[in-house]
Amino acid sequence: MSFNIQNFSSKISQHGLAKNNLFFVDVRVPPAILNEMTEVAVVPDIRFFCRSVTLPEMDMITTDIQPQGFGSPQRRPQSMVFPIIPTVFMVDSNFGVLKFFHRWAQAIVNYDRSEGVRGVVNNQLPFEMGYKKEYETTMTVTVYSFGGGSETDSIYTYELGGVYPVNIGNMSETWETGDLMTLAVGFSYDTMKVTGAKTPVVQDMDGLGANGLLSWFSSINSVAQAIRGIKRPRNIQDAINQITNVSTIVNSFK
Repeated sequence: MSFNIQNFSSKISQHGLAKNNLFFVDVRVPPAILNEMTEVAVVPDIRFFCRSVTLPEMDMITTDIQPQGFGSPQRRPQSMVFPIIPTVFMVDSNFGVLKFFHRWAQAIVNYDRSEGVRGVVNNQLPFEMGYKKEYETTMTVTVYSFGGGSETDSIYTYELGGVYPVNIGNMSETWETGDLMTLAVGFSYDTMKVTGAKTPVVQDMDGLGANGLLSWFSSINSVAQAIRGIKRPRNIQDAINQITNVSTIVNSFK
């Protein structure tokens, strides 16, 4: 099939193209500093200060195998990793953005020992860690697309859970330029849900209802009791009997 520039232009006009400057990043205030940040006016509007964000990538960790034991290896997926998300925030004139992220970092690990080794912040001594449930939060990256091939505007979202900053970057100050002050922040996260992916469906164990689930837990308990009941055998026949009993329970559990 020969290339036709008119067909190419027609398809692009039909479907439209998304732009990379229509987005906002919504970061919820984590519980550890929720009560401390009420006096900072910028916190409710933090989404408007995110200047750039790198949308999350999906990295597959692979392992090499050789089906025949030799020759060119083939890659097989082994697991999946969520890399750090880089963002850049503009700093407001009252430095509320700086205060927000510095307080957040201090809730993760108390980095301030200016008052000595007994100086406590958030009930944490210097360089003590906080509880993850207190400093983690959720973050939503919303991407917009206007017009194009759709009659309505399109929205694509990335919903991230277990979010907290792992890198709060440095800032260069200089007399020569009058650029805006920005702060680079890298976020770690544990879960991700995107608009285009399927929503998981919760199923019962082996398609069973509540009774089947209770039976499953009962089986686990039976195995645990059988393992606890194993004692040092008095003779060969005693060892055979114990192995037979455990094998019978394990097989019924399967």
